[in-house]
Amino acid sequence: MKLKSKALVTLLLMFISAPAQNRSYPDQIRGYKVERTAVEIDKTKSTASAGNKQQSTATQTDGADADVDQLIQFGQPEVARVTPLGITFEVPIVVAPVTQKGHVDFLVFEDMVINGHSVEFADYRHSFDLPNKQSLTLRDPLRIYIYLPSALLAAIGEWTDAKETWPVTGRVYVFGKFKKKILGISTSFKRVVPVELDLTMRNPLRSK
Repeated sequence: MKLKSKALVTLLLMFISAPAQNRSYPDQIRGYKVERTAVEIDKTKSTASAGNKQQSTATQTDGADADVDQLIQFGQPEVARVTPLGITFEVPIVVAPVTQKGHVDFLVFEDMVINGHSVEFADYRHSFDLPNKQSLTLRDPLRIYIYLPSALLAAIGEWTDAKETWPVTGRVYVFGKFKKKILGISTSFKRVVPVELDLTMRNPLRSK
């Protein structure tokens, strides 16, 4: 019985610790074909600035497919607005350089959790070209609204605790057109690239 119990526990742990790249995705989203390998990170140029690296760190996993999860990072967040109903943050988006040309139409966020709280992200509707030489901080920051229902002071207390950083998990779908060479001919493909996020973000409320 003990051996069977140990086997069941081992099997359960294997499922729990399954890497993000084994996640299954739909074939298409909003008319874009889903393809994780539509972009390839340029590892020789993907070192972000020291400030961004300190504030946003991704979990490292092995394999070329997992490198896609390094495509989108967050910079240092700033408080944009505080009202009795909630707090709005502005967070810079940092895009790692890739090996091919590509144009991103928009970003869609899914299952986002910040500091243990589920947070709804609006679609990022600012298009941009993928960088090839160095990491790119997008001109328009991501705006995140955190709704604080009922007891305002208690709700703020959950966010303005002593933590210097907040864990951030979720998923971002990168919709765009990416170029590939087939038989020496460069062709543009309409694709959506799923990126699994597992980051830490500086707590912008800690000093407020």
